[in-house]
Amino acid sequence: MMRLTAWSRHAPAWARNIGREVAAFGVVGALAFVVETASFNLLIFGSPASGGGVLGSAPVVASVVATLLAMVVSWVGNRYWTYRDRRGAVDRRELTLFVGVNLVGMAVTALPVYVSHELLGLGSPFSDNAARLVGWAAATLLRFVAYRSLVFTRSGEDPTHVPGTIDRWTAAVRDTRRRGSLWPWTLAAVAAASAYAVTVVFHPGYFSADSLVQLREALGETPMHDWHPPVMALLWKILIHSTGAVSAMAALQAVVLWTSLWLLARLVWQKTGSRGLSLATLAIGLAPHVVNFTGVVWKDVHMAYVLLAVFVLALLARELPADRTRTRWVLLVVGVLFLAYAVLVRKNAFPAVIPVFVLLVLALWPAPGRRRWLVATGVLVAVTAGANAAVTAAADPVPSRQYAQIPLDDLVHVLTPAQIRAAADRAGADPALRDGLAAAATTCRTKKIPSDAYFHCYRRDIAPDPLSPRNVDAMTDMWSEQMPKHWRGYAEYRLQLFGKLLFQTNYPFQDGTRALPSQQPDAIADTPSNEMLKSTLRYYVLGFVRDVPFLFQGWFWLAVSLVLALRRRWVGPYTRELRLLGASSILYVLAYLPIAPESNYRYVYWPAIAGTVAVLLIVSAHVVRRRTKAAGSTATAEAETPDTRPAEALSGRPA
Repeated sequence: MMRLTAWSRHAPAWARNIGREVAAFGVVGALAFVVETASFNLLIFGSPASGGGVLGSAPVVASVVATLLAMVVSWVGNRYWTYRDRRGAVDRRELTLFVGVNLVGMAVTALPVYVSHELLGLGSPFSDNAARLVGWAAATLLRFVAYRSLVFTRSGEDPTHVPGTIDRWTAAVRDTRRRGSLWPWTLAAVAAASAYAVTVVFHPGYFSADSLVQLREALGETPMHDWHPPVMALLWKILIHSTGAVSAMAALQAVVLWTSLWLLARLVWQKTGSRGLSLATLAIGLAPHVVNFTGVVWKDVHMAYVLLAVFVLALLARELPADRTRTRWVLLVVGVLFLAYAVLVRKNAFPAVIPVFVLLVLALWPAPGRRRWLVATGVLVAVTAGANAAVTAAADPVPSRQYAQIPLDDLVHVLTPAQIRAAADRAGADPALRDGLAAAATTCRTKKIPSDAYFHCYRRDIAPDPLSPRNVDAMTDMWSEQMPKHWRGYAEYRLQLFGKLLFQTNYPFQDGTRALPSQQPDAIADTPSNEMLKSTLRYYVLGFVRDVPFLFQGWFWLAVSLVLALRRRWVGPYTRELRLLGASSILYVLAYLPIAPESNYRYVYWPAIAGTVAVLLIVSAHVVRRRTKAAGSTATAEAETPDTRPAEALSGRPA
């Protein structure tokens, strides 16, 4: 003890400071560890008399709750004791960093528990606590380094002077933070952790009825056809052959989304210097109206994510130096490949693609000129046509004539059964088709079914297939002859259906059809589903549907898009980008006016994502303007101070 005391007296100041911090941090950490471990065991195993905890079947959730309780202890202890010499007023930067560091620490702590339960199949008290001990040790080291170098600092600097190797390390950390190169990688870590978490929640992916059809095609269980985009089934087939896992498609979706959000968050950080806004950019991926479809393998989701990727690519292209000619053409080709995929995966995405393509070209060349416009447009057309031909040759899809559902819907909802029979006779339709259409019109009216007559009203089991080549030609002739004559009824029907798309919240959450074992391919029939995580996500999304329903309604995002497109000038450098983003959303929504088969939130998923990103960019621009004004006012005041003080003050005499 005497030797320890003597060493502490003669030790350098930096060593005594480090030792004091380690001791205080250790005490606070030990207390937080006790709180965390005790609460975790109480939640999992309960008291001896209870026979089990309230979260006994949800160890990962119990780990998260225990870590949140320990965070409170850690905040109070470290701020008001360990780093009390650096303590100032609580500011947003400090809180944001503290929460961010602890969220990463929470993931580090929970990861061994997940591996122990889900991958190794362990579930004993010993294995649970051993896993928590490993995670806690790694998270403790992470927190100490981050608290000392990032969170609890005075005016953005570490006051502890440490010579030698430690001095060089802390100086490098401060210099790195000052240049802003450390935070983007912190954002990358948060984005990677979020992508992993989302992939775990949705594993092996949420499969709608459409998804299951395309999965069977990708697995080779059924031939490919063009009812659903063959490019998506072909991509899925390639991923399955490359990775051996059907979950690769859901993982790819998460990678595209979170990579795009990370690049956008990095750009926001560079433009604003705000850690909070950059984290808010990443939080877009966890917003209820975005995360609800993140793991659903759907063509609408694919289209939305690739359009978001091209938009972010355009924002990054604006920052290129003027001499990077070759890089600009490479980015054009990459962006066009994404746009071509959007068109092939969702046929009615073409109107939405046009403004995004214009945005990309103007970002690459602010004044492109006629020749560049022609070349860029030619590249888009050539790549789209070439990709379509390549997909058709590789997949050889069976033609389904799905588009005929639209005239079928219009005929049975606009015309009366008698009018349908007369029109069918004039068009030379098969008598069985005539009777089937008339019966479908009666069924739709009797049961008040507003759309999707092919599935809900037309008796395909007893009537001929309306999508056969001859019947499609007959229905097309009937439609072209009758709709101009009944244009008022046609307009009323289409506006009514479009109004339901805008003002109803149908299917805001899709958790797949895993409850129907008879429809599941063998590749996913035996895949365990994490029902606890699925239920948590469902309650989260549906809670927002109940409390904030407009986030899931088309009218709101159409209104946001109109404001974006029609406002002449926005604060900040992205007026053109915001207007074109709004135009893309408007065109996509309006494209459903003549073809909407039903009301479904996935039809406005792209406008919802685009509107959310646009609002964040607008907020970022206002933050930059406010900070610029504040900095200008401070500089002006400092410049005017020597000239505006009284002469008595300048001479040292009392006024």
